[in-house]
Amino acid sequence: MALHFQVYADFTLTQDKPQLVHTAIYSTQAACTSLPFWPNAATFLTISRIFPTLRLAHSYIAYLHRVYPNSPAPPPVLDDGQLELL
Repeated sequence: MALHFQVYADFTLTQDKPQLVHTAIYSTQAACTSLPFWPNAATFLTISRIFPTLRLAHSYIAYLHRVYPNSPAPPPVLDDGQLELL
């Protein structure tokens, strides 16, 4: 299977408005998604998407930072400290 990249975006509600607080990228072999999905449907405060390339995953994160310009979310690190994809 091909290697894909899953982006997680965590939000919090501040004054009843969503605020991006954390992003992460993980390598995966799961199928790509065209729409975001909620890995924890109980809270709806985390969304995820799977992209075919790392470039598209980074573009999505840049898009999220444009939509939520006051975000305290730092740039993500691939796989919690992993410097290269295996």
